[in-house]
Amino acid sequence: MHKKQTDDAWLISQTIDGDNDAFAELVDRYKNAVYRHSYAIVQDESEAEDIAQDTFITAYYKLATYNNEYRFATWLFKIATNKALTQVAKRKRTTALDDEMLGRVKSPHVEPHDAAVHDELYRAVQSLNPDYRSVVSLYYWQGLSYQEIAVVIEAPIGTVRGWLSRAKQQLKKELS
Repeated sequence: MHKKQTDDAWLISQTIDGDNDAFAELVDRYKNAVYRHSYAIVQDESEAEDIAQDTFITAYYKLATYNNEYRFATWLFKIATNKALTQVAKRKRTTALDDEMLGRVKSPHVEPHDAAVHDELYRAVQSLNPDYRSVVSLYYWQGLSYQEIAVVIEAPIGTVRGWLSRAKQQLKKELS
């Protein structure tokens, strides 16, 4: 397939035209990132899998409303974030993460030599509120910019900066 024909915009247009294989390619492309982001918020593998699946079902049915002004991944993370925060609110549970270590923890599945750091970090994460956990995941794990995160959480960039700053401060206290 020609490279131009495998970009997100082309796959989206093919999906809207009824090509389910094109949507399957989009799912394959983003399923791990959506799962990891969902897991970062809900801290439960089964719930993260359900949220990721539900995110793609929602995306499929609302694909015609996607605004290509933003990256497709940003739109997916927005859907996943809303679903994960709703789930957390339902069970009233909290979680989050810290600066240098944050970039290293990209998955709930880690190598054995990183297990101690990973476990300590996730214990600290559990003390943060879901909003902080969400922006930490989007920034450190998914690589979104402040602007993209602001779109996802529907808040000003200043809010994103503030939440990341407060999350890091809380984590430093928790981990020291």
